[in-house]
Amino acid sequence: MLVSMHELLKPTREHGFAIGAFNVADSCFIRAVVEEAEATNTPAIISIHPSEHDFVGDAFFSYVRDITQRSRVPFTLHLDHGASVEHVLRAIQCGFTSVMIDGSLLPYEENVALTREVVRLAHAVGVSVEGELGTIGQTGTSVEGGVSEV
Repeated sequence: MLVSMHELLKPTREHGFAIGAFNVADSCFIRAVVEEAEATNTPAIISIHPSEHDFVGDAFFSYVRDITQRSRVPFTLHLDHGASVEHVLRAIQCGFTSVMIDGSLLPYEENVALTREVVRLAHAVGVSVEGELGTIGQTGTSVEGGVSEV
């Protein structure tokens, strides 16, 4: 079954456990995550970055929605690090149940305004929102803007 991130995470707060998030880019990986989640009766987050979204195309998400909706375990389909309202709207139109807006490279006030707009749009249709307000510093291969302020 496909649920919002808010709904998926409710029992984690109450019972103190985590749910795995898997960044996927093809049907083989999706199928593997779903099959293992079903075999272990474990919910999962299927996370897709906008660059992967561009690569696989919108039609791919019909398959993802179908396989997760038919499952007996809960899944969230999550847009990871969307950088614009356009990324978020495309994900919502494709059936994502959770989106992340990453305005961390914007000035803080602009980031808050962008995140607020995404929350308004997404919550109107029952989609959960994650926002990145600030920077996380070094990311392994690069350093984000604002790292000197961390």
